Amino acid sequence: MNKNRYLPFGYHIQNGTLCIHEAEATVVRQVFEDYQAGKSYRRIAESLTAKGIPYMENRTDWNKHRVKRMLENSRYCGSDDFPQIIPADTFGAVAALIGQKSQGEPLSKELDSIRSKAICGVCGAKYTRDGRSKKYEAWCCSAEGRITPKRITDQALLESVTAILNIIISEPSLLELPLPHRENYSLDVARTENQINRELEKSEVDSDYIKLLIFGCAAAKYEACPDREPEYLTRRLLAIFEQQPPLDAFSVRMFEDTVKQVVIDSDGSLWLRMINGKLIQNQAGKE
Repeated sequence: MNKNRYLPFGYHIQNGTLCIHEAEATVVRQVFEDYQAGKSYRRIAESLTAKGIPYMENRTDWNKHRVKRMLENSRYCGSDDFPQIIPADTFGAVAALIGQKSQGEPLSKELDSIRSKAICGVCGAKYTRDGRSKKYEAWCCSAEGRITPKRITDQALLESVTAILNIIISEPSLLELPLPHRENYSLDVARTENQINRELEKSEVDSDYIKLLIFGCAAAKYEACPDREPEYLTRRLLAIFEQQPPLDAFSVRMFEDTVKQVVIDSDGSLWLRMINGKLIQNQAGKE
């Protein structure tokens, strides 16, 4: 047994050759078998520790991370020229099982639609759903692992989004944005226009130079024009919400057509950023 584990558990060097350590290999096979039988990383680690099986010299303190690394190590099925301990089909079955457990149950269309647009109101990172627990689900910030003080359930999330959409249905004017500012051309634009006029009044006109002045002036005016896309998107939203009857339940189509982001703050409050950029909150549900 080596003091420092530089080879995966189950292998050792004998006469200069990489070989299977049979006693350890028996443990490896048992770990794979136990995991397939439904035992968790933690339960397997606790069992190995209780049996006093050394991970390395004078170390019998197994933990769930060591078990997980063992189950995910492809060398056990013969990769990288390591002697095979675990059959490839067993390793593949365990890998698939790990993937299923890490993802939890497949999301419904409704929840998947929200998940794709949910972000943290604190840092802007994606909000994710952890459904691995059989008792309850948890929504948290993917960057910080931050879970709101008041746990957000799937049902509460669907109801909150639906409530905000119904608020907008009852009062579509909430979607309106401030009027865009009128074009405010710079002093340079005025000077360029004056220069164009002076050039045109000359007896000999330099057409190439005037073209440059005109193109430059046009470009400057274009830069000063307000972005009209939010105005167009607001009209589009108004057309949808003014004709929409109140929703009895979450509507995937309505959500996808009108909402850009679901913003979840650290206190659990929820906002919808509509496709025109307007942020709207369910004020009635705000604590």
